[in-house]
Amino acid sequence: MYCGHPKSHQIDIAELLDFFVELIDIFEEDKSSEFTLSQILQNDWNLFSSQNIAHSILLDAYSLMPNDLKNPDTTVTYLQEIEDCVSYWEVLKHELKWERRFLINLDTISFDYGWDRFFEAQTGLSDKTILYRARIHHKEGASVYSINEMGSPPAKYSTNGRANPEGISFLYLCKEWTTTLYETRVTYLDELSIGKFSLKKNETIKLVDFTSYGSPFLEQDKIEYAKSRFLKKKISLDLSKPVRRYDSQIEYIPTQFICEFIKYITGAHGIIFESSVHKNGVNYVIFADDKLECLEVNKYQVDLVEIKATLL
Repeated sequence: MYCGHPKSHQIDIAELLDFFVELIDIFEEDKSSEFTLSQILQNDWNLFSSQNIAHSILLDAYSLMPNDLKNPDTTVTYLQEIEDCVSYWEVLKHELKWERRFLINLDTISFDYGWDRFFEAQTGLSDKTILYRARIHHKEGASVYSINEMGSPPAKYSTNGRANPEGISFLYLCKEWTTTLYETRVTYLDELSIGKFSLKKNETIKLVDFTSYGSPFLEQDKIEYAKSRFLKKKISLDLSKPVRRYDSQIEYIPTQFICEFIKYITGAHGIIFESSVHKNGVNYVIFADDKLECLEVNKYQVDLVEIKATLL
């Protein structure tokens, strides 16, 4: 027993040996690595409740399994094909920003690394789910925006965003209405309209979720799962990276590209990613807003803005 709770459901570790054997096969011994096998499994995969538990379970598992990596204290790295696939995101970002962006080599992405496969796992959206969008009023006492004014902006007014380039309009929504306050960068006494959106009746939608990576226990091909998991994590960090007022809009280009890749190569209708400005907030980007409808709009005024700073 590892968890310490006698009434909890227990499973014989022998039943998990096949899983561990497959998982260990995605690593190779590397004496120059900073991380041991048990550390990297806990830090990157979060399979266990603590590092000590991870070490104990792996020790018992390795005593039963036929594998070259018997010791959880062995320093390891991921197989080179995993490293190459995931690290290509940094190569692509540099190329898109500083070398070329309109004639990118899609063969490398799709055929050499198989990125299109990693975005085929898509989630739906229930018509009971409510999402939110806010628009700040530019004049005190202005009337609440109408339902028809709460959709994505006309293309000619669309500016660069984390997911869309200038001139191409996407609908940005939030899972919680409070997240819209952070995403619109409201200030004290601002007035704004917040619309409630839901999926239209009889419509379906497919979204690539950058907040969830599935379960390694359910995936048969652990190498492909590892590539998908860590590539999505890297892209998610860039999608969620806060943009400062003095940052160049060039920083948007890689995530704009990946959204366009997802839209046209996989046929998805949007993406889900973590908010960069509201802890635990979740954002939705819908590539075309004709599948959703605004149900109602309410007007709010910002009563409090709290700002914290760190001494540098």
